[in-house]
Amino acid sequence: MSESYCRLGWERKAQRVGDCGSWLEFFKTRNTEIEEGSREFKLHRANFCRERLCPMCAWRRSYKIFGQVSQIMEYLGDNYRYIFLTLTVPNCSPERLSEVVDDMVKGFNRLMHRKAVQRAVKGYFRVLEVTRNKKTGTYHPHFHVVLAVSPKFFKDDRYIKRDDWLLMWQQSMKDDSITQVDVRTVKDKKTGATSGVALCSAVAEVAKYAVKASDYVFKNKPKLMDEIVLTLTSALGGRRLTSFGGVFSDAREHLKLDDCENGDLIHVNGDIRTDLGVMIYRFKWSAGCYKLVNSTEIDENGEVIE
Repeated sequence: MSESYCRLGWERKAQRVGDCGSWLEFFKTRNTEIEEGSREFKLHRANFCRERLCPMCAWRRSYKIFGQVSQIMEYLGDNYRYIFLTLTVPNCSPERLSEVVDDMVKGFNRLMHRKAVQRAVKGYFRVLEVTRNKKTGTYHPHFHVVLAVSPKFFKDDRYIKRDDWLLMWQQSMKDDSITQVDVRTVKDKKTGATSGVALCSAVAEVAKYAVKASDYVFKNKPKLMDEIVLTLTSALGGRRLTSFGGVFSDAREHLKLDDCENGDLIHVNGDIRTDLGVMIYRFKWSAGCYKLVNSTEIDENGEVIE
């Protein structure tokens, strides 16, 4: 990644990424979960570069984002049920990626201000993810959203069907060519459901490795790598991947959580709620993970199949 930045003429980025994690400082702390008197090392200080595409920082940032969302959901507890919503748009060219993401942010804000959504949704967490079709070279930006709704949402007139979500998203984006949204619930083990219990032990690892350098770092394809890095850096550099609203925002403020994107990348909480872990596992959700997608995962309209 450092060499790619250097080839692109971004010398300061190249130096920062090249030096990232070159020194780490640990403290020894007592680990009561293993045995009395034992100790473990915990990261105390490090020189992380915080560059958006740095593999080290992207990994820790993704881990932190999902850790904070898990803390918020734990704080909100049984007062709400949670819906996992995926909002897509048709694939776009590299040149239009920034413009399309701008339109998506505006469209999402319009969606959240619709009367039916305001009646039903009490809060949300939104994260942007971008995938790339390696056959066509087009990009597929899409939103993953966690929605907090009333426990009675599924039993009264506030309930919103999948087709209604699609229609409202089309109208909010002013684009009838949008054909895909995905909406579903995953119950937490506290409610008595069993869908996520088996995944508890693997949840942290799923979040931990959500961002893989191999998705956009190519050892023997420097030209292709530079093209992707240039596109992603130009379109997403300085842009927030995440957004909190409603009770999610209130809980985040109450818990005094720092900026999950630009804040501390050293003290990262990796404990993930079961239902959030199921969401990450099933959808392979990640915070800004830039994946190369095989052509077999693209439908007849050129869109990524979620």
